[in-house]
Amino acid sequence: MGELAGIRDANGEYLVTFVVNDIVVDIPCTEQFAEPPENGHFVALDVSVETSPNMLDSDLIQQFSMSSYTFQAIGPDGVTSNAGADSVATLFCLEDSLLLPTDIGPGEKANGLVLLDVASPSGILIYQDFWTGSAWEYAY
Repeated sequence: MGELAGIRDANGEYLVTFVVNDIVVDIPCTEQFAEPPENGHFVALDVSVETSPNMLDSDLIQQFSMSSYTFQAIGPDGVTSNAGADSVATLFCLEDSLLLPTDIGPGEKANGLVLLDVASPSGILIYQDFWTGSAWEYAY
């Protein structure tokens, strides 16, 4: 957490950089029609992203996506959850203005929360990039 991560092109230039600034377990929902988490616990990652304009020229990645669909949770017992980190409940928990945009294009900067619905209040979260298959782990 707090460390720069990213995707580089063949020349070593960053096409995307991102930082998970903070992870909050059991974040309270603020929306009127919020429902309890389906899997047990809402976990919010505070993320900052910057993409290079050179993504336009890249065959490697066309846009950057980080959402509940791109995460997998591993419990403190080392067992990977069968449930995805996404749920309908994540869609109605927080204001859209607080959330990281789902798709971030070339030459953009974005900050926001990625809301997950996971079974355990602690463990490992694995983010896997759709375009490259690269993955990063975050303890929570």
